[in-house]
Amino acid sequence: MSNVVAVDIGGTHFRVGLFDGHGQRVHVIEDATDRSGGREWMLARVEREFRLLQQKSAEPIGACGISFGGPVDFTGQKVTSIATPGWESFELSAWVKEKLGVPCLLDNDANAGALGEFRFGAGRGTGSMFYVTLSTGIGGGFVSGGKLLRGKDTLAGEVGHLPMADSGPRCNCGARGCLESFSSGSAIGKMAQEWAERRGDVMPRMVELSGGSIERVTAREVALAAAEGDPIASRIFHDAARWLGRGLMSVIRIVNPDKIVLGGGVAQAGKLLLDPIHEVMEERKSPALPVTTEVVIAELGMYSALHGAAALALDAQG
Repeated sequence: MSNVVAVDIGGTHFRVGLFDGHGQRVHVIEDATDRSGGREWMLARVEREFRLLQQKSAEPIGACGISFGGPVDFTGQKVTSIATPGWESFELSAWVKEKLGVPCLLDNDANAGALGEFRFGAGRGTGSMFYVTLSTGIGGGFVSGGKLLRGKDTLAGEVGHLPMADSGPRCNCGARGCLESFSSGSAIGKMAQEWAERRGDVMPRMVELSGGSIERVTAREVALAAAEGDPIASRIFHDAARWLGRGLMSVIRIVNPDKIVLGGGVAQAGKLLLDPIHEVMEERKSPALPVTTEVVIAELGMYSALHGAAALALDAQG
């Protein structure tokens, strides 16, 4: 049975992994993404790491799967991102086939994460599972009956753009009041920075954790400070998690999945995130509308999308 290569392209980090024919991770290469290098830099790194893993593999490489951190046209197998220069309408799967000589399947990182957790992680054995990736932004993917549902315009699962309020911060999509603008990693970091600029005297720990720079405070520093009991950090994270809980209640009411799996960097906060979510779910349940959907942290951690890319590669191999 052939091995496969999985690629996870993100705005901050990228990973290229070698997997066996059963979806077991054999070796991973990961590094920071050079955003200034654009598409050509990323493609050169993908080719280089693919060749390295090809040399390490005890079996021939039968296919490649790619998770891309941005909009993807799954039917056309091309990146449609307009936010990242150089990637718009780029036929990435065709490039892999031509340059690396293996078949390839491409999907966005949220769908890939959903597929990874469903086949190899916290979603194993469920009839339906909704995956939410909590990172710079918020994405989602829904698996039901063993199939990833992509929707008419391949936009199914875009939970980050659920309209939560008529006003509020402007989202990257251009609208106001999206869940992403309240609960994403960038939203949490921005809220903390605003607090620090107004009341730096009550936020020394978050600023200290970021190396003394307000501009470098991110959701990670907020979560670390909250875990230590910092009251402002706890409030910021608690509020963001409650907004997320409201969004997840909408998901539960619409598709009623067996399980909701939370992945991405923000989800590494674990209990800090889950407790306010469960609080909201408890408040909003009723005898007529019970809530039995389980909400858990992704089992594969930061590798959910990479495992999903491996699943895509196995599908491409047939």
